[in-house]
Amino acid sequence: MLLPADHEIVTVKYFTSCTLTYPHDESAIERQNVYLQAIRTLPNVKVISGFFKKNKVLMPVYEDPCKECSVPQNGFVRVVRLEEKRSDVNLAVEVMVDAAQTDVECLVVVTGDADQVGTIEAARWRFRKTVIVFNPQNRISDHLKKAASYYKNIPRDLPARCQLPDVIPYGKRGDRFIHRPDAWK
Repeated sequence: MLLPADHEIVTVKYFTSCTLTYPHDESAIERQNVYLQAIRTLPNVKVISGFFKKNKVLMPVYEDPCKECSVPQNGFVRVVRLEEKRSDVNLAVEVMVDAAQTDVECLVVVTGDADQVGTIEAARWRFRKTVIVFNPQNRISDHLKKAASYYKNIPRDLPARCQLPDVIPYGKRGDRFIHRPDAWK
């Protein structure tokens, strides 16, 4: 759909971090586990995981609080900030390892993170690879666009057209099933 027909997809590497439970969404971990289990049933897909780190920090209040909200006079509140760790580094390392392979001609990176510009430039110029960047975000990243051999924002309707089926068989005999969570329907 996005790649020319003459490109063969050899491996898909999915970089993620295992989510944490939120008070407002107790089933987030379960839904992510279902998704990861489902994509692991696909041929040539490798899931590479990082993790989230919780930090308790003081942050300034964005807007004037409501009358019922209790915000200290100094305008700061204590919050838990989640920080994803290792996903961006894992992606950079895997791109470099793949770029170093002599039988790899083209790498496709799906990212909107301009922190990956150095990775993309190194793969292009040090290893002389074609690097295609597909940005899943609404905005154009001029930095990624300049670094890539080819750059395109993913059409907004594409993810909805590329969903996994509602039921996926798995197991040695295909006699077990993964069901799409109701929250995704």
